[in-house]
Amino acid sequence: MKNIIKAYLLVAAFCMLFSCKDSYDDTRIWQDLDEIEKIIRDYEARVQTLLDEMNSLTSLMNSSFISLITQDAAGNYVISYTNNGGDTHSITIARQSDVVDLPIVTAKLDSDGKYYWAQTLDKGKSYSFILDEDGEKYPIAGRKPEIGIDNKGYWIINGVNTGVLAKDMSNTLFREAYIDEENQEAVFILSNNQELRLQMREALGVRFDLPLFNGVADYDTPVTIRYELYGTLAENAHVDLFTAYNMEVTVDRIASTLTATLKSGATEGNILLLASAGSNTILKPLYFTYGEAIIEDPTYQGSTNRIQLSGNRTDIEIQVSSSISYETKTESDWILHGGTRALTTTTHSFTILANETGDERTGRILFANTLYNISASIDLLQDPKEAESKGGISTAADLVAFAKAVNSGASTARWQNEAGEIVLLNDIDMSSVSSWTPIGDVDASAYSTAEPYVGVNPFTGTFNGQGFAIKNLDCSTELSGDKLAYGLFGSISNATIKNLTLGSAGEPVTWKFTGTAAKYTLIAPLVGYAKGSVIENCTNYYNVDFAADNKNGELVLVSGLVGAIVETRIGGDSKALGCTNRGFVRTGAISNTANGGTGMQTAGICAFMAKAEGCLINYCVNYGDISSPSGRTGGLVATLMQGNIKNSENRGTIEDDKVGQYAGKEPSQTYNLKRMGGLVGGTDNLTGKPQFTVEYCTNYGNVITHLSARTGGFIGHSNIQIIGCVNRGAIIGDVFTEGNGVNRHGPGWACGFAGASTATWTNCRGCARGGYVGGYQYKDDPTSAPEATNENAFCHANERFDSSINF
Repeated sequence: MKNIIKAYLLVAAFCMLFSCKDSYDDTRIWQDLDEIEKIIRDYEARVQTLLDEMNSLTSLMNSSFISLITQDAAGNYVISYTNNGGDTHSITIARQSDVVDLPIVTAKLDSDGKYYWAQTLDKGKSYSFILDEDGEKYPIAGRKPEIGIDNKGYWIINGVNTGVLAKDMSNTLFREAYIDEENQEAVFILSNNQELRLQMREALGVRFDLPLFNGVADYDTPVTIRYELYGTLAENAHVDLFTAYNMEVTVDRIASTLTATLKSGATEGNILLLASAGSNTILKPLYFTYGEAIIEDPTYQGSTNRIQLSGNRTDIEIQVSSSISYETKTESDWILHGGTRALTTTTHSFTILANETGDERTGRILFANTLYNISASIDLLQDPKEAESKGGISTAADLVAFAKAVNSGASTARWQNEAGEIVLLNDIDMSSVSSWTPIGDVDASAYSTAEPYVGVNPFTGTFNGQGFAIKNLDCSTELSGDKLAYGLFGSISNATIKNLTLGSAGEPVTWKFTGTAAKYTLIAPLVGYAKGSVIENCTNYYNVDFAADNKNGELVLVSGLVGAIVETRIGGDSKALGCTNRGFVRTGAISNTANGGTGMQTAGICAFMAKAEGCLINYCVNYGDISSPSGRTGGLVATLMQGNIKNSENRGTIEDDKVGQYAGKEPSQTYNLKRMGGLVGGTDNLTGKPQFTVEYCTNYGNVITHLSARTGGFIGHSNIQIIGCVNRGAIIGDVFTEGNGVNRHGPGWACGFAGASTATWTNCRGCARGGYVGGYQYKDDPTSAPEATNENAFCHANERFDSSINF
């Protein structure tokens, strides 16, 4: 490939050189030759990177199983796998989390259930199988087609020009790799969202062909248990009996069996098998009982469900059936065990004391045989003693009690008005509340960009602040464990939040978070996660200071108002119903260097608009300064996967490395850490979905990149239609050019990057040029920078900006 490229490019240059007269100054010719050499090197690097990735994919498809997926310091994936010969190898694959262009080739599943190499001739809109001279497809696990770039910069496959420029397509195949713990599979997401699943195996494990608990019908009849060692270290593992209680056991390592006999007269027994290989040690138990070992689920009035009780003193009886002895314990001192009545099914009597706390409370009754490790339990939920309905929330104690009621699934009727709304009756001072638990919680175990969270006991009604404020609420804490949601509401579903103010202008309160955030953490003063809901006429004054760490590649959302939305509207159909953030949102130095969907997300109004229909932000304003060294940051939204933003404004300063985490680093080391815009940090690729827009919005805030990152007055990284928007802010930062001199990173008064317009989709139209664009030297006096021009609308590929349809 290298020789082909040189032959085409150098021959043309030498023809020019030797056709000139002797007196001709050939300086320019040699300069052109130097430039050609640079182009050659770039083409060669592109082709080699693609070939390396294709080889990696082939190796993975040919592997017996994957044993480990990790990431190196640069964020690339390091994959350990075992081939068909039993040898263990590792490969490193580049990661392209923030996909701009799709690859020229990819893997495609055929009807025979196998993957073959496919190519695109329309810049990723479709892929077709690559055929050899005999019309046969190229299997991923076998031979590969010939890939290259010709002298005019077009990708060629098997010697045929594809008509696709190298600069328009990616040369990396992988977007993401992770382990699916539930299915024990290694998952690889390719750049075109093709998902490949390969077998995953542990290093060492033991499994039996019997269940964990076993009945022994006859003392004289041995029980034979077959065991199996599995995992990458199983072949050299050593097996031995660790302990045996009331059991006679023989281990046959050749047949991989245990022969066990329960000692005569014993009612219970257990064995513990040990397997070890290197530094890996596994202890695997088995339990036995004479007869059948059972403690059935306890029942109350014929049901095994959670017991719901009033707040008054109550006597109850619970039935338990079992074949073994057990102990009875209560986990709360307000549940009193009154003994049993001797029946075949034992009936336990309990007294539940009156709940004078004013809050709901939960308890548990446990029936367990600790030696045999068998237990059963039943949960209780007790309401507070009946209180007179207040028709609303008037005190901090009311708000705390209301939150506990929602979180436990209890009635909230006593805080409702006649219209059935939860209402504030006056301003609420929360200064006496030292630890706040958000209203509703979230579960991110099934995270996806379409539905990132599932609400856990979400609020589902109408919360009407009636123009009042919740003041002096402080959610500051050290982040630890797996708690995710922080704010007034953790989650809402099919709910309405309206006419509410958080904090006050004259009494600034800053929430400070330290420690290390769990993956998918949500921090937002008003609502962490909203699904199918409406939020209107709400204002936040609380500041958010994220002084904690965010691990590399782990999504964290920090916002001035709402964390993430699905099918939700923030704001209304007029300015009077719009929402406002007046608090700052900032982070300190963080470990996460991702700039896409797994990076830190910081925004004034909403950190993450999910990949779902019905997301809308309308008539919202951000006044707060927003900053974070890496990830995505927007005055209104950090990441927009789908949805619309209309009639909204940013008036805060938007900044990346304000804290100087990367001070002194060269732009070549920092340019790819961030995507940032006055309105939106970055979007998904919505070039085929013209119904999603950012329209009639204005950026008044200055947007400053210390990193030479892609930065825009409207959007940092845009693949959405921008209509009728205006920039009035100063967009400041140095321009960095990488690759072959085409890929530019830095400021544009509209966008740092914008996708190319098509016949059915326009990147920017009806927008008004304004504000300033200048280098980093203007950071201390942004409005002294030169005025914006049509030549710096987009930092990257400004030729995509059509000045004839903009102002």
